[in-house]
Amino acid sequence: MYVTVRRWTVRAGLAIAVAMALLSITAGPAKRRMALSALVLLVIPAGLTGAALWRSGVQASVLRADPEAILSDPALRSVALTNGEHVFAQHCASCHGATGKGDRTLGASDLTDGETLYGIGSVAQIEDIARYGIRAGNKHGWNLAVMPAYARKVPDAAEALPPQSPAQIEDLTQYILAFTNRATDAAAVRRGLAAYTKAGCWDCHGRDLGGDPAIGAPNLTDSVWLYGGRPEDIRRTLERGRAGTSPAFARVLTAAELRNVAVYTASLAHRRQDRT
Repeated sequence: MYVTVRRWTVRAGLAIAVAMALLSITAGPAKRRMALSALVLLVIPAGLTGAALWRSGVQASVLRADPEAILSDPALRSVALTNGEHVFAQHCASCHGATGKGDRTLGASDLTDGETLYGIGSVAQIEDIARYGIRAGNKHGWNLAVMPAYARKVPDAAEALPPQSPAQIEDLTQYILAFTNRATDAAAVRRGLAAYTKAGCWDCHGRDLGGDPAIGAPNLTDSVWLYGGRPEDIRRTLERGRAGTSPAFARVLTAAELRNVAVYTASLAHRRQDRT
């Protein structure tokens, strides 16, 4: 469709230009000046209208296209990224930052590192997250994997889990640090393994601490941390729990805006991958 609109715009502009040029040749000086002025007044709006129609046609094609193919199509990519950047700046940058680098104090993920907490980072999955949110009260959103607060008498309201003493929380901290070679107490690491099992941590993070992107449970064995990976950060997470949210924009953004911002967000990680 957008190719047809573009061709129509070019042909219409050429037709106007030829007609006005012929008039300027056959008319007197005064009429030629009037004709040239009219030519400018006609061609510029026609060009602007044509450009708007072309972009509208491309946007419609962005919505019809396979979401994962948009970044590979120059015309679709250009429109989706241009429009998506505006949506991101207005609705996403306040938490994730203008460049998408995130904010650990908020638990807002870095969108440029290629690491995903939910799913595999496809455009379609990002679009669903933008539409339905994370723990945003939408039944279609991601509402699982709440991090229990083990220092409380009742760590998790939805599941019966045993609270952990300060000593047990320290053992768990050392056990988690051991997977990135940062543990400082070997005995605590051994006790932490038992605590990890009894506290039910494995149910979300797995026996190998590798996490589960199907429910949004992070990998605890790498250098990517949503709220920070220092010992005090890990200890705080174990004690008080985490339950970050992402808004559901289903009633705020149009279908086109949701698709555009999803493509733009996906492109942030692609740019880093392209550089490496």
